[in-house]
Amino acid sequence: MVFTKWQLFSLLLVSCLFISCQDKLLEHYEKPDWMSGNIWETLETNSGLGGNYSIFLKGAELAGFRPYLEGKGVLTVLAPNDEAFADFLTTRGYESVEEMASSDLDELKKVIGFHLLYYSYTKQMMENYRPEGQQFGESLINRGMYYKFRTRSASPVTQAFDKVNNRTVDVYHLERFIPVFSPHFFATKKIDAKENYEFFYPNSTWNGGEGFNVSGASVENYEIIANNGYVYTVDRVIEPLETIYEEMKSNPEFTEFAALYDAYSYYEYDPTLSIEYGPTVGVDSLFLHKHWEPMPPIALEWPVSDYSMLHTLASISYSVFAPTNKALNTFFSTYWANSGYESLHDVDPLIVSLLLNEYVYGGSVVFPEEIVSGSIVSNFGSAYNFDPYKATYRKMCVNGSFYGFDEIEGPELFNSVIGPSFQRSDRLNFLYALNSSGSLYSFGADQTYTLLIPDNDAFHASGYSLITNEQETYLAEETDDGLVAVNSATLRNIVNAHTMVGEADFHASGSQVLANVMPYNYWYVKDGQITCSSKFNSILAPGALSPFVPFQEVTNHGQPWSNGKTYTYRSALGLFESIFEVDGLKKTLASNNDNRYPYFAFAQLLRRAGLVSGEDILGIAGRFIAFIPSNEAIYAALANDEIPGITGGALGPNGEWTGTVDTEVLKNYLYRYFIVASQIPTCPFPGSEMVSGEYTTYAMGQSLVYTDTGSSLRVRLKGSSKECPVSAQYDYFPFAYSDGSFHFIDSIL
Repeated sequence: MVFTKWQLFSLLLVSCLFISCQDKLLEHYEKPDWMSGNIWETLETNSGLGGNYSIFLKGAELAGFRPYLEGKGVLTVLAPNDEAFADFLTTRGYESVEEMASSDLDELKKVIGFHLLYYSYTKQMMENYRPEGQQFGESLINRGMYYKFRTRSASPVTQAFDKVNNRTVDVYHLERFIPVFSPHFFATKKIDAKENYEFFYPNSTWNGGEGFNVSGASVENYEIIANNGYVYTVDRVIEPLETIYEEMKSNPEFTEFAALYDAYSYYEYDPTLSIEYGPTVGVDSLFLHKHWEPMPPIALEWPVSDYSMLHTLASISYSVFAPTNKALNTFFSTYWANSGYESLHDVDPLIVSLLLNEYVYGGSVVFPEEIVSGSIVSNFGSAYNFDPYKATYRKMCVNGSFYGFDEIEGPELFNSVIGPSFQRSDRLNFLYALNSSGSLYSFGADQTYTLLIPDNDAFHASGYSLITNEQETYLAEETDDGLVAVNSATLRNIVNAHTMVGEADFHASGSQVLANVMPYNYWYVKDGQITCSSKFNSILAPGALSPFVPFQEVTNHGQPWSNGKTYTYRSALGLFESIFEVDGLKKTLASNNDNRYPYFAFAQLLRRAGLVSGEDILGIAGRFIAFIPSNEAIYAALANDEIPGITGGALGPNGEWTGTVDTEVLKNYLYRYFIVASQIPTCPFPGSEMVSGEYTTYAMGQSLVYTDTGSSLRVRLKGSSKECPVSAQYDYFPFAYSDGSFHFIDSIL
C-alpha cells in the first residue's frame, strides 16, 4: 500500500494526539512494520537534504538520543549540517563532538536535545500551531502566537538553598521550549518581522518570509518526511536558550535586580517528578523554583508545570526590562535621597514589588516595536517610559525576552502625586491604604489630582497600625477581637478623603473651601492650615481643640509631580475622614441636650414642635440644607415673642420650657429653615455651585431666598424684606454631614 503525504501526516497526527494524553518525559513507541526510512536513516543517507549530518548524528548518539531518531518516538528534528556543527564546536573550543561529550556530556545533551522536538509537525503546523486542533489552522485569531515547541533539552538537576525553610533542595529543570517565529506571529502582533526579529538575533538573518525562523536559525530545507516524523535543516547549531532568571542571575551587571527578585523565590516540592525521576538522578525529593505573586515565575522553564496545558505552554511568556546595577543605584540615590531608607534593600517590600513589577510584563514575549507603539502597557496601566532600542543588553530566552538598561526613570506612579508614599518611609502607611483599598492604580497620568498624604503618626492617632507577619504586611485596627485587618471599604474612604480631582494651590493666607472626590466632603484651608469637613464639625463640641493642622507642599526633589500637586500634614487628631464615617446632621440635632452647643436652642425648638423621634427629624426626607439661628438669636426672639407658635416662651439650661406652644404653627415655621437639597450638588459657601436664587423649603409653599455675594452669605424668606446674615464666626465654612449641611445665622427668619 502506498500512502500519500497527507495520509501519512494524518496517521502521525493521530499518534501525536494519543501520545499527548499519555505524555511522559521519555516516550516509548513501537515503529509500525509498514514504515521505513526513519529520521536517523534520512540524515545518514542525506536523503533530499543536500548536505552531510554526520557530526550531528554522532552528537545525538553520544548524548543518548539515537534510539529516538531511529523510531523510539515520533519527533521533529532541526538538523544542522557538518559545516555548521564544526563552526559551533570551534566557538566552544572543541576540536570534535567526541571531545565535547568527554568534557561536558550534560551540555552536549542540552544542545542536541534542543534540536529534537516532541511530536511531528508539518510546515503549516510550525507556522501556525493550534493547540485546540489543527483543523483550526486557518483561523485568523492568534495566528502564529502558539510559537513555542517542547524539546528534549533539559539542564541537569541543581542544588539551591531554600531560605524560607532553611534547607538545601534539589531543583529539577523542565525541558526547554524552542521559539518558532513565523510571519503570522509578527503579523498578529502588527509589527515588522525583520526589524523585531533581528533586534534579538543581530547575528542572524530573518529568512522566514516564506516559512519561519527557529530561534536564531534560518531553515534551509522544510518538511523532509521520515517514517517517525519530519526533518528540517537549519543553517547553524541552535544555542539552547536559558530562562530569563538564569540570564539575569548569571550576568554580573544585574546582580542587584536579581537579588531583589530573589526575595520572592520559593521552592515547591513536586511529588510526580520526585516519584518518576527522583530515582533516576539519585534523590528522594525534587523541587521546582518558583516565585511568589505578584512576581512571574521567570526561573521556571514553563509558565505552568502542567504538561497538559498546551495553550498556556505554547503561548505564554514574560518580558523583563531590567535595570543594571548602575541604573538601580543611580535611581536610588536620586529618588530616595533623604527618604528614611538607607539602601535599596532597606526599602519596604511592597515598594520593591511594585518597582519590580513595573519592569516585568506577563502574558507574551514583547518586541521593541510594541513598546514604542504603546500597544502594551505596564502593570500600572500606563505606557512604558523607556526606549527599548536603548537597551544595552537584549536576549531571547526560553520563557520570554530580556532587556537590560543602564538608565531608568522609575515607574510612572513613582512620579505621580502618590510619589511621596513611595519615596518617604514616614508616609508608608498611606501607600498600604492605597494598595489594600484597590486605589493604587487610580492615579494614572490621564487625570490631574491634588492629594493630601498624612504621615504615619496620623494613622496611629486614628488607631491604625502597620502589622507584619510571616505572610504579609497590612494595616490593622484594634477591635474587641484584637487587631484585625482594616477592610478595603474603610481604606478606600480614607484615600478618597485625601483626594481631590484637579490641581489646586493651597493659599498661605485667607480661607478656601475645596471639594474632594466624595460628595459633600471638603477641605477647609485657613491661614496656612487645613482641616476636613468631619474634623471641622467637631469644632462645636465643648472644649474642642482647633481642627486645623499645618500643611506643606511636597515636590519630587524640586520638580513637579507628573499629574498634579501633593501636600502633606501631621495631625495628632488623627486622619482626615469622610463625613459618611460619622453621625449625620439629623441625628446630631435630634440627640442634642447639651446647652454648650451653639445649636442647643434650635434642637429644643425641634423637640417642642414634636419633630424629633429618636434620632430622626420627622418630615425631613432626603438631603437638606439648614440655616440655624444661634442660641443667642433664639433666646432673644423668645423673650420678644417673635417665634410663631410660641407665646411667653422661655428655655431653661436643661431644656425645660415655659409658655404656650401651638405645635403645628411652630412645626411649619421651623420647616422654613430647611431647604430641600436633593438636587443641589454642593453645600453652600461663598463661590460654591449653589448660586443665588430661590430654593424650596420643607414648609408648604414657602421658599427661601439665598444670596451669595462672593465674600458672604445671607438668607430671607420669599416675600420678606428681613435678611439674615450667615455668621462669619466660622469663616463661612459649611458644617457638612452625610445627610445635609448647615450654617448659623445671627437672627431668626
